[in-house]
Amino acid sequence: MLDMQTKYDIYMSYKKAWIAKELAMELAMRSEKDSYAHLPSMCHVLERSNPGSIVSYSCKENGEFNNFCMCLSAWREGWIHCIPVIIVDGSFLKSYYKGTLLTACTQDANKQIFPLAFGIYSGENTEIWSWFFSMLKHSLMHRDDLYIVSDRHEGIISSVHSVFSHAQHGYCVYHILANLKTRFRGTQKTVSWKFLQTARVGSVYECEEYLQMMDSEDPRIRTYLERMGHDKWSGAYASRNRYSVMMSNNAESLNAVNATAREYPMCQTIMCF
Repeated sequence: MLDMQTKYDIYMSYKKAWIAKELAMELAMRSEKDSYAHLPSMCHVLERSNPGSIVSYSCKENGEFNNFCMCLSAWREGWIHCIPVIIVDGSFLKSYYKGTLLTACTQDANKQIFPLAFGIYSGENTEIWSWFFSMLKHSLMHRDDLYIVSDRHEGIISSVHSVFSHAQHGYCVYHILANLKTRFRGTQKTVSWKFLQTARVGSVYECEEYLQMMDSEDPRIRTYLERMGHDKWSGAYASRNRYSVMMSNNAESLNAVNATAREYPMCQTIMCF
């Protein structure tokens, strides 16, 4: 609306601008319905042009779209040379039919983000994570020392336990910090750096030092963290190498890059991956 006013001196209502945008996107990218109709052929082209890739989709009994997943051959081969850490996150699609975009990534030797898989699910429930992790297990080479980092979504926790039972599961420390600030509001100013240092230090002795600092802020913080399990958030207590991946922001960064694409029809969203 503002662009039309400043560039062309044309004034229009919000509704008219929204309708015009929808028509323009449909002319440029096909309609939402047409995009779903072209999904099978797109999956076929992706597999043929990327040998060794795993690309699949499924429909419900009534013929409606159910899910889509993609793990390209370059990602599958590159996984062997990356750290054995999978970072996962989910975000909502903004198109007409909605849905959930699931992202899995890792870090390469230069500590750069390396994508592993993308999935799109028609709804948002605990089953989507079980499906997505099963797809990951089928697509990626087994790693004995696997570590998975995510937020504390119940669906993720239960799915990691059932699908990747050999992996250790740790939580994003920034999500935990946000919970601490909400639960213990009087400590917001000083608890941030103390908790982040507690999570990052490499020895149990140093971890205990920072925990004692937080005890002086509010002794309930220690109880809250102990109930969660020190191995879920502390690098010092982790029984497996976490490679300093303390947050899920890598996966969140991929979702942020795809923020505009989440408004597109299905096939155009996939092309942005």
